[in-house]
Amino acid sequence: MNYSVIPLPITRMLYLPFVLALLIVSACSGPQRKAPMDIDSFNLVSSLSAGVSVQKALFHPNSGTVYAMSTASQQISIFRDSKRVNVIGGLGTGTANFRNLSDIALSMEGKLLALDSVERMLKMFSDDGKSIGSMELKGSVQPVALAAGSDQNVYVYDAASAEIIVYSMLDGAELFRFGKFEIPQVSQLNCNHDYVVAYEAQSNTSHVFTALGQFIKQEPGQTLFDDYNNGINLNEGLLLSQMSPASLSVSTDSVAINLRGDILVLVFDQEIRMLKIGYVQVR
Repeated sequence: MNYSVIPLPITRMLYLPFVLALLIVSACSGPQRKAPMDIDSFNLVSSLSAGVSVQKALFHPNSGTVYAMSTASQQISIFRDSKRVNVIGGLGTGTANFRNLSDIALSMEGKLLALDSVERMLKMFSDDGKSIGSMELKGSVQPVALAAGSDQNVYVYDAASAEIIVYSMLDGAELFRFGKFEIPQVSQLNCNHDYVVAYEAQSNTSHVFTALGQFIKQEPGQTLFDDYNNGINLNEGLLLSQMSPASLSVSTDSVAINLRGDILVLVFDQEIRMLKIGYVQVR
């Protein structure tokens, strides 16, 4: 029997384009990492009065939209240029109503996600408040807190099982769970590409996990991470960067902080403040 043998140099020539193609595909499909930046300052850029007590507020920089959640009215107010342009919700069973509105988040595409803990469902809205769909949170019992990840997934804290459940936004499938017995009570979730933070208001403690659910640490105050993985902490009226000397004194009445891009949103009962984070290149 005769065998044809390809000389080694030709084999390498045939193999090299395959390797290069694989590297290109991997680079395109992987997360786009940003060059390291340090936080230099926190600067107030705008504020507005919601007219009602607000438990959480979000800012979408592409549309300049502020979303303010009030659990007392079961409504989400939509603001542009400090003016209320729409209101979503109210008690009810319709596509734009809630039986128990408990949290809101923004997806990477800019969809507004609203968590109804009684319906165990995420209701989705466009940036102007139009209902565009919903997703059942299968396997949850008492979902009360929500954060939208950067990889088409959402993190939901289930108070009944005292753990964080990760769902795919693509098909609603449960991916995994973590944090059981480590976070008995969560009032707010925050996340970026690498970290998930569960904040307990009663003990004023933040529990920090990796995006895959490995526990890292706990610390006093509200903590979140920006796109460059700089830690930002609010505790006893002091907002500070954990990686640089930047800090800002704010009122101790702050209820919650959230971050989108370089805009930090602080809630003080009826007042919502937007702070712009100034950055400098890491030396």
